[in-house]
Amino acid sequence: MSNSLVHFSSRAGNLIMFRESAEPILKAMGLTGVIPSAILPEDIPCAIEKLQASSLFQAHEQAANNNAGTPNTSLRTRAIPLMELLARAQKKNCEILWR
Repeated sequence: MSNSLVHFSSRAGNLIMFRESAEPILKAMGLTGVIPSAILPEDIPCAIEKLQASSLFQAHEQAANNNAGTPNTSLRTRAIPLMELLARAQKKNCEILWR
C-alpha cells in the first residue's frame, strides 16, 4: 500500500487523504479514481448520492467489524470529511480539484 497523499482543494475548503482511501471513495462517487482530476459543481449532487448509496461502505464496515481487535478506520469514516467538502462546494457552486 502506498502512503502517498491526495490533496483536495476548492474555494469551499481543503482536505488531505491517503491515496489508498481516496481512490475507492472517488470510484464509489461514480468517478474514475484517477488522480489528478476534478469534479464540477453540477456533478456534485450525483456524486454525493452515489457515495451515500455505495455498497463499498457496507462491505468495508463488515470487514472492520470482523477485525474488532485491530485498529482500523472504515472507509465510510474516512469519506465523511470529503462528503462535507462536497456539500460545502455544492452550496458555493464551485469545483473540487485533487492531485
